[in-house]
Amino acid sequence: MLDKTAGQIVSSAFAELNGVGVIYPNKTVALKPTDISFSDNEVTVLLGPSGAGKSTLLRVLNRLVVPTSGTVRVRDLGVLEARKVVRAHRLRTGMVFQQHQLISRLTALQNVLLSRIGNYSFIRSLLPLPTSERYWALECLERVGLFEKALERCDALSGGQQQRVGIARAIAQRPDLILADEPVASLDPASSERVLSSLRGICKQDGIPAIISLHQLEYAREFADRIIGLSHGAVVFDGRSDELTDDVLEKIYGV
Repeated sequence: MLDKTAGQIVSSAFAELNGVGVIYPNKTVALKPTDISFSDNEVTVLLGPSGAGKSTLLRVLNRLVVPTSGTVRVRDLGVLEARKVVRAHRLRTGMVFQQHQLISRLTALQNVLLSRIGNYSFIRSLLPLPTSERYWALECLERVGLFEKALERCDALSGGQQQRVGIARAIAQRPDLILADEPVASLDPASSERVLSSLRGICKQDGIPAIISLHQLEYAREFADRIIGLSHGAVVFDGRSDELTDDVLEKIYGV
C-alpha cells in the first residue's frame, strides 16, 4: 500500500502498478494511467459497474492484458515484461474465474491436479503425477469443504461447488497471489457467501494477498479489507469499507 504520510511504497507491497493504462484496439480506454500497490495478507475488492475497468485492472496483474503504458512490478521478479518473468509470475498466481473454467468431464480431483502440471516438464506431465501431488490436491479440496466430492465429475456439481473446486485449484498452485474475476456473478446469495468466505478464510490463514473484482456492494463490505472503486477506467476510491459513504458511492456508480 501507499504510505500516505511519506508518499512511498511501504515494504509490504507485493505488486505495484506505475502509470499503467490500457487502450484496446477499438480505441476504448479501459484503464486510465494508474499508480497503485497491493499489500501482503490483504483481501482487496475491486468495486464498480460494468465497464469500469475492474477486469482489466485484475488481468493486467497477471499480464493477461498487456498494458498500453506503464509497468507492473512484482516482488522478487521485477517488471512483468520478459516472457520468463511473466511465466514465473503466473506459476505463483492462482486465478479464479467467473465461469469456473473447469473441464466438466473430469473429476474435481483431476481438475485440481491440473494446476500442478506447470511445475513439471512436458514429458513428465504426460505421466501420472506423484502421489504427494494427489494428497495435496485432496487437502485443497478438503479446505473448501469438498473432500467427499473429489471423485465426482465436475458437471455433476452445483455452481457453487464448481467455484469452490476453482478455489481449490488456485490454492493447489501454492500461490503468492490470488486473482478472482467476478467469482460469484452467477451464484445465488447462499453459495456466493460460502465461496467468498472460503476464499477469504484461506487467504487469511495462509497469508496470501487476494484481489477480487465484484459487482455486489454488500459482499465488498463484508469480505474486503480494502476496497478500490473504479469508474470509467479510473480509481475514484481507495479505502476501507466503512469509508464507503454516499458521496463515494456516487463517484463510483454515478447515482
